[in-house]
Amino acid sequence: MKNLYQTVMNDAAGAPYLPQMILRDALIPELLGEDKGAIGYWAGKSLARRFPIGNPTDAAVFFQQVGFGILTLEKQTAQMTQWQLSGDPVRLRLKVEGDTDFTLEAGFLAEMMAQQLGVVTEAELIDTSRKLKDRAVTFAVYTDPTDVIQEYDAPEPLKLVKPDVPDEPAK
Repeated sequence: MKNLYQTVMNDAAGAPYLPQMILRDALIPELLGEDKGAIGYWAGKSLARRFPIGNPTDAAVFFQQVGFGILTLEKQTAQMTQWQLSGDPVRLRLKVEGDTDFTLEAGFLAEMMAQQLGVVTEAELIDTSRKLKDRAVTFAVYTDPTDVIQEYDAPEPLKLVKPDVPDEPAK
């Protein structure tokens, strides 16, 4: 994928993301073929089970730490939560020609919300506003409050390691 390499390496912020993008956007699609979207979604759900996240703030921290991008909770109702994912990794992936998908992130968000709420959830990529289309993606996670997961035992949330923020000097 010459375009992937050229796009990433010719971007000032790109070099740190090259290994992840080679795996996600070149190797894995080659291995999985037509099933990459379904398997990516399942893999995201599996990762969320291995790394349970307890709240939206921790989700944002985790998404940045693993290189997915900057996750922002946009709005929430009883049946739907809307998230936006942006930042350099997203912008770079959207710049590369080809079939870039975000099913891994969608699956992660779906399972994360299921764990937090104890109800069945599904997530999908939805249209992002035209002005953000080249640097962000938007997900809708749908929940059904009446479709409770039977005998559900919420996992212990992952204790995130957060970098120390230096104290502000006294004024």
